[in-house]
Amino acid sequence: MTAMVSRFRHVALVGKYQAHGIRGVLLEIAHFLDRQGLEVSLDRDTAMATGIQDYPALDQRQMGERCDLAIVVGGDGTMLGTARQFAVSGVPLIGINQGRL
Repeated sequence: MTAMVSRFRHVALVGKYQAHGIRGVLLEIAHFLDRQGLEVSLDRDTAMATGIQDYPALDQRQMGERCDLAIVVGGDGTMLGTARQFAVSGVPLIGINQGRL
């Protein structure tokens, strides 16, 4: 498989860390992105709650300064809350819906 051609270099992962099975989903996404040659970081709260230590954990300010893209795994509430936080920095979001609606 060839590497993705993208203007994105550093991706932040944000997850609804209370959701059952989210740890495995986040790791699968992180490993995929890593194999594509992208730098991957996790939201600090997500990393702490899931115990994922394979990737750097950043706070909201750091993600806004360093990341080109954020992938949000969760439901509508997680996506909307993250969108509000990232609105200031202008980091684009991709949502992966794991919600019940």
